[in-house]
Amino acid sequence: MQMISFGMMSLSLKSELTYFTEIARRANPNEFTCFRFSPATIHPVTQLVSGEKFDHMKDCWLKAEFKIPTIVYDRCFYTNDPASKQAMAIVKWLKNKGDITFLGNGLPNKWAIYEVLSKSSLSPYIPKTILAGSGKDVIAQLEEMKNAVLKPIFGSGGAGIYKIEKSGREFEISADLGGRLSTKTFHSTSETVDWLDNLFSKKEYLMQPYIQLSDSQHYPFDIRVLLQKDNEEKWIVRGKGIRRGSKDGILSNLSTGGEILPFEEYANSLNIRTKRFILHELEEILSKLPGILEASFPRLFELGVDIGVSKDHALWVLDTNSKPGRKVITSTNPDQKEVLYKAPLEYARVLSEILPEREEQHL
Repeated sequence: MQMISFGMMSLSLKSELTYFTEIARRANPNEFTCFRFSPATIHPVTQLVSGEKFDHMKDCWLKAEFKIPTIVYDRCFYTNDPASKQAMAIVKWLKNKGDITFLGNGLPNKWAIYEVLSKSSLSPYIPKTILAGSGKDVIAQLEEMKNAVLKPIFGSGGAGIYKIEKSGREFEISADLGGRLSTKTFHSTSETVDWLDNLFSKKEYLMQPYIQLSDSQHYPFDIRVLLQKDNEEKWIVRGKGIRRGSKDGILSNLSTGGEILPFEEYANSLNIRTKRFILHELEEILSKLPGILEASFPRLFELGVDIGVSKDHALWVLDTNSKPGRKVITSTNPDQKEVLYKAPLEYARVLSEILPEREEQHL
């Protein structure tokens, strides 16, 4: 049996340390050699990596230099800084190498995902989205939408999201800052346009109608679902949880002061008909979504899906993330931790069995 060289990659060796260690502990040392590294530590000439190798006897990571692992689990979270841009270029190069397989590939930006989902059978669940090109565009759209949400095309964790509404001749722009709602009022269209143009000069934005996604106590909330592929390449729902934001806030993101609640608690608070309807709609979305994405984008291993429920119990797919966190799932379904630590290894095993066939095709 051939050893599987399994590399876990993050931008910094500080991030995902606990997760990577728990995965490595569960890897059979007769089958896997586990490494962790950052893309920046690959030497371009020798193509050797300076990183760490897991030692089962000592139960710890030891500094090591090694060949680029054949299977790579990419958990890099990119921002706009130079280090991220350099890492992105290196990862792109790695993906073009024929002898390296990524456990799953990252999804592109929110706009590219919207273009695929809005033309799919899930289009009824996808909020109408437009590119916010300029302040003038946004003001024109507000005539139709009244209230809207502005989201960065490249973004996660609720950072940089604004709600904008028009009331009479005034415009109000709000953001959730650390669990506190901060609102700015503009008394003229030109003032609002200037502020928006300044915002769009730093980042590209999307605009969507503002959908009231709050519970009966006026807390914004959404359903976070974690899906992963099992060892038969079937998509499995690993768990569901509720993320609830601050009272009267606009976001349920945990980074903006939200809390986590068990999904069952929410489901059991609904009347029987509503509960049955929501569970059926969820099933409909989750059974189709991964396949639709994989038909347009490279293969995935895991997905975090955020689903909002509006006042009239309509479900909306708010976000899909190919590098999801596990916090919502492990805090509401602690018994799933073991499964989550083993899943990347089991899928790596599946891919390693496919690899020899792929190599033959290249010959």
